[in-house]
Amino acid sequence: MDKIRVIRFEYGDAFFNMALDEAIMRAVGGGMSPPTLRIYGWDPPAVSVGYFQELKEEIDLEFCHDRKIQMVRRLSGGGAVLHTPKELTYSFSVRVDDPLVPQDVQGSYMKICAPIVSALRKLGVEANFRPINDIEVARRKVSGSAQTRRFGAVLQHGTILLGMDYSLLPALKTRPEKLAEKGVRDVRDRITTIGELLRREVKQSEFEDLLIRSFAAHFQASVEETKLCGMEELIPALEERYKSAEWTFRR
Repeated sequence: MDKIRVIRFEYGDAFFNMALDEAIMRAVGGGMSPPTLRIYGWDPPAVSVGYFQELKEEIDLEFCHDRKIQMVRRLSGGGAVLHTPKELTYSFSVRVDDPLVPQDVQGSYMKICAPIVSALRKLGVEANFRPINDIEVARRKVSGSAQTRRFGAVLQHGTILLGMDYSLLPALKTRPEKLAEKGVRDVRDRITTIGELLRREVKQSEFEDLLIRSFAAHFQASVEETKLCGMEELIPALEERYKSAEWTFRR
């Protein structure tokens, strides 16, 4: 891996965000783009569900409708995630046969999460990777990731909780048994934010710079900043698919 393409932070709605991640993945897997790190935010707030989840079991549809929270199904697996404008989200796409990324899922999570852990530590947050795909501070989650392997590429994307609008948490139907597995009774006890840990606001631009440098160092690659990927023409059609009820409620 000689070069990483970087698409710097911008806000998008749920459907654009997922469409662009998929377009990048297709471009990377097809050899039209180098490994790509994209950094972005969600506005308006949204809930994304994993590819294999039953949406109605994971999301309070009435709450989301009342609060104008968008709902979208990801191409990646994993659980339901609340996204607010206070977080930073990353996506990293790399060819599935890239020798720097392990072939096994657990190994690839560890490899791609390592730059995030390093960036958080440079910020002053004593973060650690916890299998399968979480980054924690004192056993409280500050980042979670999801992954898929399609079109000749690996796409891993995930949240980094710089901040959180806790008033929107009821959008998720969190099952008590799932929380019990983590040794907590409430979602508020399971997660924390970088702002809370450092007792100051951390802007997306501040952490973005740390994250880009960390990815370049960990993969020993140069950085090339661009606006969009080489598959821009796919984005409108992909957006329409992500907006469709057929896709969203497919399970």
